[in-house]
Amino acid sequence: MNFPALYECSVCNKAVKVTPREGQEPLIERACEHHGATIWANRKVTLRGVGSLEAMNPVRRGAIRLTLTVRQFLSALTGRSV
Repeated sequence: MNFPALYECSVCNKAVKVTPREGQEPLIERACEHHGATIWANRKVTLRGVGSLEAMNPVRRGAIRLTLTVRQFLSALTGRSV
């Protein structure tokens, strides 16, 4: 299974390797020449507001909870945002 890059150049969408370093700025290695461009870290998000699940249809609420649980499990298993 091929996963997309964790970090991408915002100009050309090529992979960018970001290595964290304690007490210093992260080490950034680009496959392109856009050194001043923003780096994107594309992740899936699920937004929930206060009371949103309680006012929802119980079947829909269960489906959302199941989806979140599966995504959290797969993310923990693979170490990637799923």
